[in-house]
Amino acid sequence: MLQPKLPLPARTVFEPGMGEAPVERALEIRKGQSLIALLTGAGIHAGDAHGAARELAQVMDLRRLKVGETVTVTLAGGRAPGAAGALSGLRMKKDAHTEVGIGRLLDGSFQSFQRQRRLRHTPVAIRGDIASSLYADGVKHGAPAALMLDVFRLFSYSVDLQRDIQPGDRFELLFDRYNEADGTVADYGEIDYAALRTGGQQLRFYRFETDPGTFEYFDANGEGVRRALLATPVDSARITSSYGRRKHPILGYSRMHRGVDFGAPTGTPIRAAGDGTVVSRGWKGAYGRYIRIRHRGGYQTAYAHLSRYAKSSRQGRRVKQGQIIGYVGSSGLSTGPHLHYEVLINGRQVNPVRLKLPSGKSLKGEALERFRLHREEIDRKLRELAVGQQADAGTSAVN
Repeated sequence: MLQPKLPLPARTVFEPGMGEAPVERALEIRKGQSLIALLTGAGIHAGDAHGAARELAQVMDLRRLKVGETVTVTLAGGRAPGAAGALSGLRMKKDAHTEVGIGRLLDGSFQSFQRQRRLRHTPVAIRGDIASSLYADGVKHGAPAALMLDVFRLFSYSVDLQRDIQPGDRFELLFDRYNEADGTVADYGEIDYAALRTGGQQLRFYRFETDPGTFEYFDANGEGVRRALLATPVDSARITSSYGRRKHPILGYSRMHRGVDFGAPTGTPIRAAGDGTVVSRGWKGAYGRYIRIRHRGGYQTAYAHLSRYAKSSRQGRRVKQGQIIGYVGSSGLSTGPHLHYEVLINGRQVNPVRLKLPSGKSLKGEALERFRLHREEIDRKLRELAVGQQADAGTSAVN
């Protein structure tokens, strides 16, 4: 706990010329350790530690300190060995791109700061054939797993990624990589471009800033990728039972299966297929734990056999497309963990796989002209990276 009224000790006031040159020390946060405990454990006076923590809390949530994170402290020089150090500065990473810290003013108080870290930025293009799955082969070719989940969700608006993807289909991605000065990877940017060639169709999606700070994906003609509903509400799941008449695995007789079953391990997150309001959440007989969401245009979606619900999906709550609403389970009449997913139009169940939804927003006028220039820039960058990769491959072959 911070003690807001604990005064800074007068002897720790840092003035020009006091002592010798400042000394830097790197401290590592251990499990369960607060910033104050870290500083006092390093011999820094409790008044300094509390004052530094109070000020740093203005630019960072100190409850989210990560185990193993490095905190670099600057101590005033000229102190006798073993004496409490006079803290004159502190800095640490807030995230991959941001550094935060505090510095000591002449009156002895601390002042917080926040600044961008200097990282080397490199565009990365990845191309490859699909042998097993879009996700697995993307990771195999060097894309980060977290970005491949974003790619999976992006294409799930337009493609049934379980049924439509075939061996030999091809993908292409463009994203940014950020490196530390020593070359280690610090972070990855968003997917700037994603393309998928499957069957007879070629999908090309570009990330574009429609308004300051607002980014969306569009196809090459400026048509929005985002649709009213996702085709797949569970990441990397497989369809285990399609819409239509089937022999029930438990009851043993044939009846209409009015949804699609996605097989996935217990606890796999389930995402809202579209923006809407939760109109039903609770136990529903053979469906087990069940959620129904009402969307615009007479659409509703239903999710059954959940193991548990997400806190944010209570009845009456608004949810956003892609938001986690629950987790895969085997509640109700079920032979194993899976999601039973239904789409209803005006109260009538329809086949989610064959549902054709209108495209999202279309760019027009000045926005479309800006998009075309942006698209040309992305295409140029892809061509340059392809030439560079071919040159590198040729050099490797010669060597």
